[in-house]
Amino acid sequence: MSRKRKILSVKNLDFSYNQNKVLDNISFSVEEGSFISILGPNGSGKSTLVNLISKVLRGYEGKIEVGGRDIEELDSKDIAKMVAVVPQYTNPGFSFTVAEMVMMGRHPYISRFGTEGKEDFDAVSGAMEKTEILPFSNRKFTELSGGEKQRVIMAQALAQDSSILLLDEPTSHLDINFQIEFMNLFLSLNKKENKTIIGIFHDVNLAIQNSKKIMLLKEGRIFNFGSGEDIINRESIKSVFGSDVFVGRNPVTKKLYVSPVFNPGVDRGISSQTANKYLRVHIIGGGGAASPVMNLLHSSGYTVSCGVINTLDTDLDTAQMLGIPYVTEAPFSPISFVSQNKNIEFIKSSDVIILPAVEFGSGNFSNLVSVKEAINSGKKVIVIDEKNIRERDHTGGKAEKLYRRIIEDGAIVVKSINQVLRHL
Repeated sequence: MSRKRKILSVKNLDFSYNQNKVLDNISFSVEEGSFISILGPNGSGKSTLVNLISKVLRGYEGKIEVGGRDIEELDSKDIAKMVAVVPQYTNPGFSFTVAEMVMMGRHPYISRFGTEGKEDFDAVSGAMEKTEILPFSNRKFTELSGGEKQRVIMAQALAQDSSILLLDEPTSHLDINFQIEFMNLFLSLNKKENKTIIGIFHDVNLAIQNSKKIMLLKEGRIFNFGSGEDIINRESIKSVFGSDVFVGRNPVTKKLYVSPVFNPGVDRGISSQTANKYLRVHIIGGGGAASPVMNLLHSSGYTVSCGVINTLDTDLDTAQMLGIPYVTEAPFSPISFVSQNKNIEFIKSSDVIILPAVEFGSGNFSNLVSVKEAINSGKKVIVIDEKNIRERDHTGGKAEKLYRRIIEDGAIVVKSINQVLRHL
């Protein structure tokens, strides 16, 4: 198998605006046919990096090579033949038609006093066909919708016939249908035409679902660069963006996805600073019912455990993401005596047991039995009664009966998660 050639190389790149350093010692290389997404918060240097590679900005320190050639040795037309930029938006200043806008992409191939030839018209026609704008080629650019304008800008870049496409948040202001449409087009160009795609994306999930590699930028430096599987995790997102997130897998594509961790409307009652760090709380899991409770208590500073939960359950994903110890059982299997005993050991070592609104069947009925044993032994039990137990009982009334006895024996009943912290 032949090794792919290096199409872009950035070495020790520094750049400053008015003595304020924006990029600091950036070094990386890109192989031909790659699809790379650049992620980072506002001000991290993403757009500056793209503008330097395309030679829109000058005055940097370091070295940038495209196709093995130093861009300082290339004029603007040479760069345009190798690198095309798709910006967020553009304002041509004049009322050009769609066809005229796309033909501007052929500027690098037309001499100063020359005119468009057959090759230019063929390139423009092909670009408009790929972006599905041929039907309105004679319309004024200013009359188009946002999504249509972005198609025109994309067609203009494709008409350049460049090996590298630099995308500067091209979908950030578009509806989701246009975002998906454009990502599909980028993927098609990458796979079918071996275009090298380097894109800045506002949507983390859009990037990691489609990219071969991810670059995380923070304060003008590369925080990490590699495959999404290797570098996208809760810790890296929190370090770069300052946001707490859940990193799991899309149930359909099985690829990573990132979701914010928050509890809207939750009255914590106490802050994480005043939480008893030594209070151990065990949560009964199942069907995702424990996930919001785990997130709330973990973020509030409590020592948390969870069980028994089946493999493939979203509660297991949450426990793993938060680093919470848990008891697990094989998927679609009833809780074994071994797992139940492990669960009871967690209960014995905990100060408080929390029972969320779990669905009960014959397979996980022993979880309810474990809660009954906890309250019999004098443990503090909090029941989150968000959904009527009759609707959650799939044991023919057996679970409801035991559930009622747990409450009668002294369990604290709350109606929603936002009341839990008040009782800890």
